[in-house]
Amino acid sequence: MIRKVELIILMLLLLIFPLQAEDIPIILNSKQIILPNCPGAFNPSLTKLEEGGFLLVFRYCPDRINEGWVSYIGVVRLNEVFEPVSEPQLLSVRRKNSKTPSQSEDARIFSYFGRHFVFFNDNLEIKDPSFGQRRDIYLAELLDDHGHFSLSSPMKLIHDTKYNEKWWQKNWMPFEWNQRLLLVYSIDPHEIIDPNFIEGICHPFYTTSPAIPWYWGDLRGGTPAILVDNQYLSFFHSSLKIASDASFGMEMWHYFMGAYAFSPEPPFQITHISPEPIIGKGFYTHSNSEKRVIFPSGCIYRDPYIYVSYGKDDKEMWIATIDKDALMKSLRKIH
Repeated sequence: MIRKVELIILMLLLLIFPLQAEDIPIILNSKQIILPNCPGAFNPSLTKLEEGGFLLVFRYCPDRINEGWVSYIGVVRLNEVFEPVSEPQLLSVRRKNSKTPSQSEDARIFSYFGRHFVFFNDNLEIKDPSFGQRRDIYLAELLDDHGHFSLSSPMKLIHDTKYNEKWWQKNWMPFEWNQRLLLVYSIDPHEIIDPNFIEGICHPFYTTSPAIPWYWGDLRGGTPAILVDNQYLSFFHSSLKIASDASFGMEMWHYFMGAYAFSPEPPFQITHISPEPIIGKGFYTHSNSEKRVIFPSGCIYRDPYIYVSYGKDDKEMWIATIDKDALMKSLRKIH
């Protein structure tokens, strides 16, 4: 728990040293993905295609002023240099007689045995659910019929022992282990759950509780975990209400990105973590958004680089090119 004195120091530092960090060598460059037909699309997640290129899924809110809670999952193909090469398509997760419009948020795409799956959170029964109502994690397969994409009927995933403890389920992170698909339910504690994809019930698998030195808000899930240098690597996010140059010196929520690694075998304990937020040039800038957000949702490893897709300020999509060796050297060992 960050102390008040430490928070004041952080706020002062952020005011004195704007969040730009041009001299940090971990992030080599960032490229914005712009879709004219889906203006303001954000929080992208990506996966590789066997035939080359990538699939990018994203969140799109068509009318933020009047119906900001209406949210779609979109998909578009990218080429090898992350340029769109198809028209974006919005995916339906509703039946024709559904009581609610689309409210699907923050999809993560993950490839498993050559098939593509999408994890997202939603409420299929209640329009614009409040914090006292549910948002749950759903899984659907992304189907490709000669360039026309659709989703299979979504399956709700339920944590066997914690379903009734937390009304909003968000940011579960998939990873493949021994040809099994597992899920990171939380980072602190680091809880791994084992999903039954027939019934949708997820059972506790392993939980470890290391002392994690992170002072920029609660650790929350981000990207699917991938194997890098014989350990799993994932990018997470956290948030803190602070003042910075990017917020014109006013207190507002800032979302930060970090990375952590965990062991390749059970109990999947955390081994390393970023000592501070990973910040690239242009991450935090002046805008009319009510928050300053960096939200990692997808990552791809192609040695010597790691590519991380992230949303910025809930209105932009970017892909960062990361120097893998510099990143791994920067991580702090967890004892």
